[in-house]
Amino acid sequence: MNEDKKIFEELQAGTKDLEWFSNQFSVLKKKYPKKFVAIKNQQVVLAETSLDTLIQKLKKRFGNANDFLIDFVPDDKYVLVV
Repeated sequence: MNEDKKIFEELQAGTKDLEWFSNQFSVLKKKYPKKFVAIKNQQVVLAETSLDTLIQKLKKRFGNANDFLIDFVPDDKYVLVV
C-alpha cells in the first residue's frame, strides 16, 4: 500500500508541474525560447538547447531524469497546427 501512495503522490506532483508549465507558458517562452526545460515542483531546474544534453546533466546532477517533467519551449514564431 505504501508503494501505491508514493506512485499517487508522484502523479499528483507531475500533474501540478504540467499545469504550472501550461499556466507559465508565455513567461517561459520569453525566458527559455527554443530550449528543453526540466521542471520539478513548479520550477525550472535546468534548461538546454539539446534534449540529450539536458538528460545527461539531469542524470549527472540528480541521478535520474525520470523525476522531472521535460518539455520543449518554442519561441514566439512557433505555430501549432492541429
